[in-house]
Amino acid sequence: MLAPQEFERRVRATGTVALAAMVLFFGGLAYWQVFRTDLANDPGNPRIAAAFSDPNRGRILDRIGNVLAESLPNGQRHYTDASLAQVLGYLSPRFGSHGAELAFNDLLSGSAGGSWTGALNAEFRRTGVHGLDVRLTIDPKIQAAAAKALGARKGAVVALDPRNGQVLAMVSYPTYDPGTLDTHGASLEKDPNAPLLNRATQGLYPPGSTFKTVTSSAALTAGIVTPDTPLTCPGELVFDGFPVSCYNAPQGVGTYPFSHFFAFSINPIFALMATKVGWGGMLSMAHAYGFGSALPFTIDTAPTQIFDPGTRESQTLLASTGFGQGQILTTPLQMAVIAETIANGGVMEGPHLGLEALNGSRVVQDLGGHSSRRIVSTLVANEIRDMMVGVVTNGQAIGVSIPGVPVAGKTGTAETGHGTSDAWFLAFAPADNPVIAVAVVIENGGRGGEVASPVVGQVIRAALGK
Repeated sequence: MLAPQEFERRVRATGTVALAAMVLFFGGLAYWQVFRTDLANDPGNPRIAAAFSDPNRGRILDRIGNVLAESLPNGQRHYTDASLAQVLGYLSPRFGSHGAELAFNDLLSGSAGGSWTGALNAEFRRTGVHGLDVRLTIDPKIQAAAAKALGARKGAVVALDPRNGQVLAMVSYPTYDPGTLDTHGASLEKDPNAPLLNRATQGLYPPGSTFKTVTSSAALTAGIVTPDTPLTCPGELVFDGFPVSCYNAPQGVGTYPFSHFFAFSINPIFALMATKVGWGGMLSMAHAYGFGSALPFTIDTAPTQIFDPGTRESQTLLASTGFGQGQILTTPLQMAVIAETIANGGVMEGPHLGLEALNGSRVVQDLGGHSSRRIVSTLVANEIRDMMVGVVTNGQAIGVSIPGVPVAGKTGTAETGHGTSDAWFLAFAPADNPVIAVAVVIENGGRGGEVASPVVGQVIRAALGK
């Protein structure tokens, strides 16, 4: 029989070992499940791959509850709307995860880290854990109108609610079926049409004259011009030997207010504005709108640029940058955010896709948190808004004209360097109380006012019920 002192010593030793084991266990659990939450979104994480066959994974819904993605009884993921393929993304043991499937994986899988409860559930309840449903901001009526309007043309459509940054529609074409990725993924990766690319968030294009909204923001903010300032285009303006022609002035060369040059998109005037503002002012305004980095968003976005790294900031490059050429590359989402900012009186509402996480019909988490920041003054935003209304009323974009509804728009015909032009159009409506802002690009489409504006018009009409 053990002496009382020896018994107490052994009990203390056993307790010490047990405590040390618990510390090691929970320390490791905390590190991998709580502190290393970045691994939950790592496409190489085997748990993401395993989740592909989990029939309990949550559904992805649109804003009114229509199912966009769900798991079948055999665990295979099924997607219902090809126009949202790049937005929804995929979940594949072979190719990993992408899009909303990746962005909301912790909620959909039911194994969210960040709490002891979530960590313990992830470790000890490997079966029977039901993921939450995630409701997106996508409006099915507007999404369908955008997909139909774009049709089988390469390009993208982005529609935002300027009041809160919610993505109402996002279309990229060509598209594909994410549910068949394991079978056709290799051929999709090699497809020269790049169906896996989300052109709305990762396609990089020269913006053409739609960038004149940024140049105007800089010039108006600096007080260099007002919409009524008279300016003269005498046929062409030359910048360090670089001539820019006034050929597209329909009333002929002459002296007109700045708003006239905006409505008819006269390149030399915007080259002139850029050189007057200077590189400092242009870069400051472009950076404020988001150029030069990847726009913060729910899913991956490509970093935009104003000029190639290492390029000398010359006057000729500055002049061409002023009218949206030069070396600028942007995404349709970035341009939609510019339209949204002007529509919202100069305040940028951070774009986002998430609305709510649901457990059945019960809202578990609000996913609508977003950032707001002022980019230009209300006065400058309203001046650009009125000039954009002039684009439509002066017949430069009849495709967005809606009887009884003022529409603000900006055309863009961007030279690609291959003898073709991408067709752009930005717009928001109603101009005096905006509820939707839209950006469209059609690759090699030609003139934006003729080709892209009708697409925007159909999207706006769907949003307004016209």
